[in-house]
Amino acid sequence: MTAVARPEPRSARRLSRGERREQLVAAALPVVARQGLGGFSLDAIAARAEVTRNLLYHYFPRGRADIVLAVAERAGGQLTRGWVTDEFQPLSGRLSANFARIMDHALAPTHAWRIHRMARAALDPELDQVVERFVDVVISSIALNHLGTPDPPPLVRLALDGFVAFTETVLEQARSQALPRAQVATLLTQTLTATIDAALSAT
Repeated sequence: MTAVARPEPRSARRLSRGERREQLVAAALPVVARQGLGGFSLDAIAARAEVTRNLLYHYFPRGRADIVLAVAERAGGQLTRGWVTDEFQPLSGRLSANFARIMDHALAPTHAWRIHRMARAALDPELDQVVERFVDVVISSIALNHLGTPDPPPLVRLALDGFVAFTETVLEQARSQALPRAQVATLLTQTLTATIDAALSAT
């Protein structure tokens, strides 16, 4: 009986530098979210990504510091991606969709939410820049929805910055106290409207 030759298994495609870095950041996200910005294990990240610890330093030369910045960037992107600003949708629908998205992150909480909250509290200048950039995305999106421009007046921007911080605190408390989601959404919607009205009247 003649043996049938089996095809040689294909070797896995080698990842590009960008793809490899994305893989490493994805592996780092849950580790940092669970273990904290300062105490996470490089070995745990390497094991999740199935690479050596030395390879981490190849992509993140400063080790933990560069990994923290990378996961903070990833977290900010996940939290702000898909913000609804379609002017053809009713404002109430846009508000509902946007609050639903951020509440999904906060009430779970997702890895992105945990890392964002830790970055907020870190008091690190580099992390502050990352956080501020994504907070600005939220502020610009809110302003676009309510004022028709992504660039609100300075006093409105200041008020919205405070509203974003307020929202994060409310959602943290809502999760810890298991408050009804619908009531929390109503509170945030009413507070946002009042915040914008107050800021506009003061300009």
